[in-house]
Amino acid sequence: MRIGISAPIVEPNPTGVGVYSINLVNELAKLCDDLLVYTSDPSAFQLDPVKVRSVSPLTRPERGLTGFLSRMIWMQSSLPARAFLDRASVILSTGSEGTLLPLVPQVVTVHDIIPLLFPSLHPHASELIFFRYLLPRVLRRSSAVIAVSQSTKKDIIKLYHLPAEKVHVIYEGYDMELFYPHQDTQNITKVYGLEHYIHYGGNVLPHKNVATLIRAFGLIASKVPHQLVLQGRRDSKYAADLETMVAKLGLEGRVVFLGYVPLNHLPYLYSGATVFATVSLSEGFGLPPLEAMACGTPVVASKTSSLPEVVGDAGILVDPNDAEQIAEALLGVIEHPDLRAELSRKALNRAALFSWNKTARQTLEVLQSVARDR
Repeated sequence: MRIGISAPIVEPNPTGVGVYSINLVNELAKLCDDLLVYTSDPSAFQLDPVKVRSVSPLTRPERGLTGFLSRMIWMQSSLPARAFLDRASVILSTGSEGTLLPLVPQVVTVHDIIPLLFPSLHPHASELIFFRYLLPRVLRRSSAVIAVSQSTKKDIIKLYHLPAEKVHVIYEGYDMELFYPHQDTQNITKVYGLEHYIHYGGNVLPHKNVATLIRAFGLIASKVPHQLVLQGRRDSKYAADLETMVAKLGLEGRVVFLGYVPLNHLPYLYSGATVFATVSLSEGFGLPPLEAMACGTPVVASKTSSLPEVVGDAGILVDPNDAEQIAEALLGVIEHPDLRAELSRKALNRAALFSWNKTARQTLEVLQSVARDR
């Protein structure tokens, strides 16, 4: 069986789906000898060059709308023909952007459909058109669909009316060689001028609900010496609004926008934090809180969408719309060492349930099943 993997969404500074794609492909390569990867960034993968098929860098997500449109054109034109000529038994798309007319059986991974759930927070017409009109057609033409959480599966079934048996839930994992408790964090945290801090990690976008997190921090800022560190790629307009809010709340210098940081710095930032906080309105999976738990960092997270599936009883779950409840949870972790120790222990045990190897093995089972039924 030859597996073709469509991963044009990988870019030099990957987040979210890019991180998922890289780790999944590297683990699949250990389980399957006959594998081809279509990507614009071959250096991201630990693969023999003969297993890589180059895709134009124009398809990368860092190019915004141009990248999105380029991926759509490539998916509907070049990919089906190349997969057919390469004699692929099945094609796996590591993101939702699949093919409308696949020439070989197709499996598509859906990470979330948040633009449909919160359209007012995703005003870009291209996103809404894709999720409302193109994606449901792609999924209907797919032999199987992979959802990264039960929450995402429920959303897919509800909004796209797919049969439940077609959608397979396979959780994400984390890099165990990178994410574990680091004791020597100061060399990295000092680079960013950090000492005592609450850590948020993830793209700074409207549905991430960072504004409510900032308001919650404002309620306790006078009681703690901590900074609120916002680490992740920023949407420029939304970030500007947040900076204005920070100034109005008198939190300048206390709220720090780090932007994108190198992957090898992340475990030190997680480990050095007193608490990790994510209060998203919706998440397809929630990789940052998993990585934080793997570093033994106490987690405060939303009790909505997929986050309870990831965090379980290893963190404090809060209403993402209740700034006072979020503030109370953060303050409780900061002020009570025994609670921090208990949450840290639970976090490590919870994180151990997830791995990229498990993700790859379960994904391979789906691919093999589709290939057998072709």
